[in-house]
Amino acid sequence: MLLLKHLKVRILTVVLFLCVLLISAVVPAEAYTDPGSGLLLWQLIVSGFVGCIAFRFRKIVHFIFKRGHKQEDK
Repeated sequence: MLLLKHLKVRILTVVLFLCVLLISAVVPAEAYTDPGSGLLLWQLIVSGFVGCIAFRFRKIVHFIFKRGHKQEDK
């Protein structure tokens, strides 16, 4: 179990290092991005947040209403 945790930490460290390395590499962009791409990105972010909230809200409502019902022992 300790080895698995150590491996996860190593992988996370490598991934973070690569992300920082890629972000810090400045290369001039020679491509065209249409305005619809930004809208698509916003739609992805907002739908992700709304989906997470809806999923959690459903679990909370299910917990509240299930808690009120008493199960009979037979």
